[in-house]
Amino acid sequence: MSTRRGLTLVLLALALAATVDLARHALVYRDHAAYNRALAAARYDQAATHAGEAGRFAAAYGAQLAGRLQEAREIYGGLERSGNPSLAVAALYNAGNTYLEQALAIDRSREADRVVPLVELAKRSYRDALRRDPRHWDTRYNLERA
Repeated sequence: MSTRRGLTLVLLALALAATVDLARHALVYRDHAAYNRALAAARYDQAATHAGEAGRFAAAYGAQLAGRLQEAREIYGGLERSGNPSLAVAALYNAGNTYLEQALAIDRSREADRVVPLVELAKRSYRDALRRDPRHWDTRYNLERA
């Protein structure tokens, strides 16, 4: 009788653990689904609430689109050291794009001396991205453009 009771307790504990694990996975799935919906709708402010590097990348991209280039570069700078190689390359590429975007917006007839340093920073970001992924053709194109 005690063996049967012990076995029942073990089975109940396993069932409880499986239920908790299933609930945790459902929450993670819901969070990822909400993140993907926000990205699909170009709602980067909503996607930025997602935990981790994906949320930070969305925040940086949203800042970039809003013209807050320095804020975007600061966030991308942290993501350049990501353990995820494709995310690090994307951060370097986008950081380069912010420098190039800023350089192209400058009135060269009045502030030409500000253009060259920004273009050089863009090229450095693109080169760093290409060192990590030489096959990233968008980066290669932008480097040639810069």
